[in-house]
Amino acid sequence: MGPALTLPRLVFGPGKLAALRDELAWLGCRRPLLISDRGLEKAGLVAQVMEAAPAIIATFLDVPENPTAEGCDLAAQACLDGVCDSIIALGGGSVIDTAKLVAALIPSGLPQAADLIGHTDLIDDNVLPLIAIPTTLGTGSESSPVSAMHLVPGGPTYGVRSARLVPRLALCDPDLARSLPPRLIAATGIDALSHCIEGYFANPGNPIIDALALDGIARVTDAIHDAVKPEGDAARMSLMAAAYAGGVAIHKGLGPAHAIAVSCADQHLHHGTAVAIALPHTTRLLSTHVPAKAAKVRRAMGLLPDTDLGGAISAVIEALGMPETLSAAGYVVRDKDALLADVVASHFNRSSPYAPTIDEYRAILDRISG
Repeated sequence: MGPALTLPRLVFGPGKLAALRDELAWLGCRRPLLISDRGLEKAGLVAQVMEAAPAIIATFLDVPENPTAEGCDLAAQACLDGVCDSIIALGGGSVIDTAKLVAALIPSGLPQAADLIGHTDLIDDNVLPLIAIPTTLGTGSESSPVSAMHLVPGGPTYGVRSARLVPRLALCDPDLARSLPPRLIAATGIDALSHCIEGYFANPGNPIIDALALDGIARVTDAIHDAVKPEGDAARMSLMAAAYAGGVAIHKGLGPAHAIAVSCADQHLHHGTAVAIALPHTTRLLSTHVPAKAAKVRRAMGLLPDTDLGGAISAVIEALGMPETLSAAGYVVRDKDALLADVVASHFNRSSPYAPTIDEYRAILDRISG
């Protein structure tokens, strides 16, 4: 039996930000807090959301590039100070993950976000209503049950998982991704691909999730090269759909590429870039152990049946100009044995249909270290 699936109400399409006012009213949100970041404020997107939702009575715009416990606590204080009854998250994974934890923290009675780690039993039905408005094209946080944070900037990543963390509403308007730089379109798009591939491979199966994941794989493969172009509105819309599908796939779990990427989250390396470096190698390994599923991934990517799946993913990443090794991405492997131990111990191995051995992981790390 597959995992339980909780999905947000979905409003999707160009110009759909205009529906925000009515959606807030439908949800009964009268005093929302807007959580976002300074980059989106400079890009004018915060002002657009404020205009679309006059009910917003407080803002927190200092979410860091990677979500931190301190950022969550400061946002929670802004929520309390404003006596807010709901949260709007405008941004990528860092913003939406921060907002998820704030929505759970406020009613939990816990003093700080870090206390949620290991205590998901305290996340109950009183979670504040959360509206997620993604501005990137890959994290899938708008439809996933997971939030991540760093206890200290540049420190290890800790995850909090609960079906109650799934946003109440996902408002996906691809017009809001027009200002996204091509390098971030590429990185977040490959992140979506990784969620769809590893979520599809993950056990146990779920026919609805698996169908969405395969559709997401096809969309990323078909659209990502056009999405980085200024005129790529249709392609960006397709990637936004793939990102949502990837977030749904996370309900099943992920796999070894994420075991590596999350273990490399200690030096401000963009998560999508880290996943892109690992994904070709881990997918090649999985394809030898789960050939039937690998065949369906090849079909979704439009590949011939005997195509090297890892090589095909590498070709997509190389064409985007993304780094193929950790060193090329600016990441320094300071202690390979310690990194290897973290990767082998990762919980992502538990949902994978095949968990690489320590020797297989060592070989992959040797190849990608650079």
